Amino acid sequence: MQIKIILSSLILLFMSADALAWTYYLSQNLGVNGLMHYCKYSNGQVYTFEATDLCELTIEDSAPGFGQGMGFLSGEYEDGMTKICVYDVLGESRSVRQNGVSICPLNFKF
Repeated sequence: MQIKIILSSLILLFMSADALAWTYYLSQNLGVNGLMHYCKYSNGQVYTFEATDLCELTIEDSAPGFGQGMGFLSGEYEDGMTKICVYDVLGESRSVRQNGVSICPLNFKF
């Protein structure tokens, strides 16, 4: 009986993982540099958007210490016939393998 209660509690915890996002507000528009528009938010982080896009007034990102979060493109390199896109996710590097001719998305949800 206790095992069923523990399992059902774990299932509920994992199902509600998307609810751990916090809303952050635009604190400073840092302007456009090259092809990127830099925007600083109330969590102290700088997020990048395409140069033609305006800074979003609010963004949702993972709460500190919870979930994998949203990754922001920090680099890329080729590996044979594929491309590795490297993302910064809450201070950690994560990577995704893409087709060698594709373009790495600026954001990737892990």
